[in-house]
Parts: sequence; structure tokens; C-alpha cells
Amino acid sequence: MTNRLTKSKDFTEEYCCSVVRVGELEPVENSDNLMRTVVNGERIVVNKQDVRQGDVMLYVSNECQISDWFLRANNMYRHYERNANCDDVARCIGQDPDFLKTDEGKRMVGYFEDNGRVKMIKLRGCPSFGVLFRPETITKPYELVQFMRDTAKTDQPPTEAIDWAQEVGQDFDTIDGMLFVQPYVPKRNEPRQHGQKGTARWDRLNRMVPGQFRLHYDTAPLRKHLMDFKPQTAIDVTVKMHGTSFICANVLTKTPLRFFKLRRWVNRLAGRELIKESRQEYGMVVSSRKVIKNEWNDQCEHPEGYYGVDIWSEYGNIIYPYLDRGLTVYGEICGWLPGGKAIQKDYDYGCRQDENFLMIYRATMHTDEGLRELSIDDIGQLTECIKTRMHDAGDKNVGRLFNILNVRLWQGTIEQLIGQGGDMRDFPDRLAEVCQIEQREPLCRNKVPREGVVVRIQGDEVAEAFKLKSLAFLEREKKAIDKGEVDMEMQEVSEG
Repeated sequence: MTNRLTKSKDFTEEYCCSVVRVGELEPVENSDNLMRTVVNGERIVVNKQDVRQGDVMLYVSNECQISDWFLRANNMYRHYERNANCDDVARCIGQDPDFLKTDEGKRMVGYFEDNGRVKMIKLRGCPSFGVLFRPETITKPYELVQFMRDTAKTDQPPTEAIDWAQEVGQDFDTIDGMLFVQPYVPKRNEPRQHGQKGTARWDRLNRMVPGQFRLHYDTAPLRKHLMDFKPQTAIDVTVKMHGTSFICANVLTKTPLRFFKLRRWVNRLAGRELIKESRQEYGMVVSSRKVIKNEWNDQCEHPEGYYGVDIWSEYGNIIYPYLDRGLTVYGEICGWLPGGKAIQKDYDYGCRQDENFLMIYRATMHTDEGLRELSIDDIGQLTECIKTRMHDAGDKNVGRLFNILNVRLWQGTIEQLIGQGGDMRDFPDRLAEVCQIEQREPLCRNKVPREGVVVRIQGDEVAEAFKLKSLAFLEREKKAIDKGEVDMEMQEVSEG
């Protein structure tokens, strides 16, 4: 990848920009100009006057937020006052108050709202995910280069030319050191209560031992990664539960030695570790999707979390006593928070108010040979083993563990799914049909759509999983975002 196109430290594959080559275009029913195609596995509707098969273009994923500098410089905002050509448009409006209703006026403004959000739309009844731009919107206009220079306060404009055809298949979120796209997170409708935030003060000890604890990887969009699958690939498919991510580990951590602050003070004066400050021993590490709750030695046992509730530390204290040394479990907490608020609106999963459960969906074990990834069958056995230990200990929380094997929907090869000689491009749609992902979620009392499914490759040594969300869920998610409703996972994307 050229050094002009880069990935920020917060890059996520689900919400980024990709360099793509447009594939086959099919006409949209009842339209003379609209065509539909598939980009990165997602359906998108385009105008045949603007996009042709074989074109190299930039595809920005659904629910991204495009940076202001790009939209402003390319006059893509709907409100002309935000665009670079605002003076010209204002002058035309002064001469003709209805100028923006004319064809010329429509060409001088865009369609993006002030928040720069890319959202799913329906054109002639066809859902369209994401948006396509021509590379020239970045590389050619002199005004854009000047704008980037002024914004970045650099001495020289970019000089390296980008061969876009050579970049097809590349993902990025940053151009010339400037953030181009990021996940869109609406402003919250209610204030969030903030708890103690970890900082590297001189008198605090970071408990983390390098290489021991790992946050969960991002689950990649299935449609975007069809090239990772072959007809003979054996897969495991499970229901994608709509809750909040949870991690708990029994791994090596740092424990401060007696008179730690005095030891730290002496070492600071000496400019080096003159005396030992900590020792390593196995201990609990608990985390949400991106935030470690007890990273520092002096953090309170139950730091305030989302809406003032730390459901993650609660489950950490429940499950940690039953984890073997070296084991890390990753799961989804579903149901209700203490106090009666839903973890995810309307997704009760059969729980009464104030009730919730944990489903472990991934587990790793540190061994002498390295890190071992457990299979779905292993995770099912592990869950039952933990439940047995809890039962033997008289732990009343034993009923709060849910076995992932209860929501396994498919196990076998892709060829068995699509038929011998079937087209691999039909794999996602066939999977959606077989797993009935467009149905109401039968695990919930409330009438809500199933979120989707998670696909794992059996025996794959590389830790990764792929998700396929239902159209009904995406439509529901879009409406929630339109209202400014933010769930736990979305909030962490914005703060991670």
C-alpha cells in the first residue's frame, strides 16, 4: 500500500474505505438510470451515467462518517453553507431564490447531511449499502490539495502519485496523515456517567504482562471475505447474539510489592529500576470489548461503567474462580442490566427484568507451545465444565451460563450448503436462507429481528470469525441511529 493511504491505530475493517474495481452491473426494475452491483460483498445501487463496470473507485462502508475536509472540498454537503463553493451558490440564490431546485443548482450541492454519515438507503425498493467515489475526488482537484495543506499545516502538498489500479483490494481510513473515514456514532440522547479512567500516573502500576492478555479481534464482514472460503471449507455457524462483549482471563499479571509507592519514588529519583517494584502472579483481568476494567493496580473493584453499571466486572467476579490458569474466555452478556434497563433495547432473550446470562463464544489457553484457540465443541465442553464446578461449589449463578452449542445452526462444508458445483458467490445468501436469519429472534419474547450469524472455519489456526447480519436487523439499527440511540458496543467504538 502506498504511504499516502494508511490505517490509523483505531482502524476497523468494518468501517473503512476500500479501493475496489466495479463488477457486473444489473438494471434496477422500473428505472432507466439505476443499476445495482456488489462491492466488497455488499449490494449497492448506482447511476449508470456515473459508474461503469471495470471502474476503479473508492468504496466507503455503510455507517461510516466521512471527514469534513473531504465533503467540504468536494461540495458534497446538502447544506451549501458548509461547502467550498458556498459563496458561488449564495450569489446564484441571490439572483434566483429557487436556484437550488434547478438542475444546475442540484449539481452544485451534494446529499450528505452535516454529520457526514453513510447510511443504508432504498432506491426503487433495492437496499444500497455504502457509497462509491471516484479517486479524482482525492487526487486531482487543486482546491482539495490546497485545502488539505491548510488543514494539516504542512509545508508541501503530497507529491507521490497513487496508482489506484495497483491499490485495488486495499483498505484504509487515513489519507496523507489525515483521517478520512471513521465509524459513525451519533450524539447520545442522555449523558453518560464516566467512571475512573486509567492513566499512567507515576504512583500507579500497570498490571498487564505483555503477551498474556488479548482483546477480542474484530469480526469481519462475511460478504467482504468470500475469497477466504472454498467449497471444501468446513464451517461452524452460530447465532449472533445481540448483547455486550465480555472478556475474563486468568493470566499472569503484575502485583505491586510492599511499599510500592516508596519503591517507585526511589526508582524515579534514580532514573532506572534500582529496586524491584512488582512480581508476576496469576490474577484476574476483566474487560469489555475495548476497555480493560482493572488494568491499574489501584482501580476500584467495580468502576462505574455504561449508565453507571459495570456488568463486566460483575461477571468477572462470578466466572474467574472457575477458570484454569492461562485461560481467557470471550463472551456475550445478554438480557437486562441491574435496575431493569435492557442491555440492547428489546432484546430480552427470554430473561425477566434484572436477569441476564453469559454465553462464551471464544476461548484461548496459554500453553508451553504458545496460544491455543479452542474449537466450538471445546467451548461447549468448557461451558459445561465451568457449570459443573459452579454447581459443586454451590454457586447460585450456575444458571447464568448459556452454552453456545444451543445456538449452533450449521456444521459442514460450504459445498454441502450450496450444492456440488454451486457458485461461491451464492454462499452468503444460501447461508442466510438455511439459517433463517431474516426471521424474528425466537430466543426473545419481544418481537425483534435476529441479528445474524457468526461463521468460523473449522480447524483454522488463524483466530478469526465472520459475521453476516440480517437485512431486518440492519434496517432496525439504521432507525435507531437516526434517533440518536447508542448501545454499549457503539459507544465503545467511539471511545476505543
